[in-house]
Amino acid sequence: MKLSELNPGDIARISQVGQIDLPAVVKRKLLSMGITPNTRFSLIRRAPMGSGVELDIRGSKLCMRRDLADIIEVEKANG
Repeated sequence: MKLSELNPGDIARISQVGQIDLPAVVKRKLLSMGITPNTRFSLIRRAPMGSGVELDIRGSKLCMRRDLADIIEVEKANG
């Protein structure tokens, strides 16, 4: 499932970041923000109009636009 499909309070693990044709600069940006495979995080909330999400990842709060959240594959965790 896509990160953008999660609901507030959900805990998940990143399984894959981006498609093969994703520009290297975008992949580097995601990696520098801590968005790496096998990283667990929780979705805190969505922006009012659904334009972005806020994550709790590696002890930090991270806000991300929906277009980036659409290219990150995650697996939902059980708690």
